[in-house]
Amino acid sequence: MAGSTDRSKAGRLLQGLESGAMTTIQAQALASELDPVLVHVIVRYLRDAYPASHPAAGAVLERVVAFTSSSRAVVAKVKEGEADPVSVWFASDHSFREFRGRGGELLDLIVEKLES
Repeated sequence: MAGSTDRSKAGRLLQGLESGAMTTIQAQALASELDPVLVHVIVRYLRDAYPASHPAAGAVLERVVAFTSSSRAVVAKVKEGEADPVSVWFASDHSFREFRGRGGELLDLIVEKLES
């Protein structure tokens, strides 16, 4: 299930889920075009970057749950992306929380690794 490593599409998905600027259906359509690693990274980043103590956590995590729970295809992409060697590399060398507030930098790092 390969997909695009387009940084701008990944950024739009991240921003859309983070800010609520897109519907669940729009987010799922965008995710269907992306590489599974990017979809996994976006979901994990949002889950880790918004702990319960964060004021926006409720709304952001509600959108993430809606995004992942209403589509088997999204769940499959997240699981596939999690098992990918790039995700394994990231988990061994980095943490999602270290990129809190710097989602764009995280996406740049992952896209660079996917394309190398």
